[in-house]
Amino acid sequence: MPRTVIRLTLRTTAAAVHHARHRIVAEARSWGALCDEEVAFRLEVVVAELLTDGLLHASGPIAVEVALAQGLFVVEVRHGGSAAPRPGQAGSGDVLGRGLALVQALSLFRDTERTAAGTRCWAVLPAVTAAVAVSPGAGEPSRPHGGSAPPEAERWSVTPAGRSLLSSLFPAT
Repeated sequence: MPRTVIRLTLRTTAAAVHHARHRIVAEARSWGALCDEEVAFRLEVVVAELLTDGLLHASGPIAVEVALAQGLFVVEVRHGGSAAPRPGQAGSGDVLGRGLALVQALSLFRDTERTAAGTRCWAVLPAVTAAVAVSPGAGEPSRPHGGSAPPEAERWSVTPAGRSLLSSLFPAT
């Protein structure tokens, strides 16, 4: 599948985050990349959480890029703030504090990096859930794992060599 990209620059408002997450999912649908509502949900949540973090920490506009390459969505959010997101300890009534846990749970891997211009947060998630497999010639997906989320054993980790490779593919600007 060819590389497909959407780039947006947003004002730091909640309305801009809301609009952007819906626009990104609609664009991914137009690419034919969302064969499954679970994938659409995962993409929307990851985009929303990374943008919301940017909203909380940005100084100036927030840039978001979502690329589809080789069956993976790469979501990248850049902002001028210097604060790196930290995992929160949310209580049952708290509104904030779950974003990084959600991104971690829904992504294959994620990271945050300081750049000369501020902060870059990114996550990589599959364009097809690991639990969904399409049989050749069949139009309907089957669910070999019987569930929606990939088993924990199927999660990826990033080695230093992998981090170097990702940095070369998605250089900080």
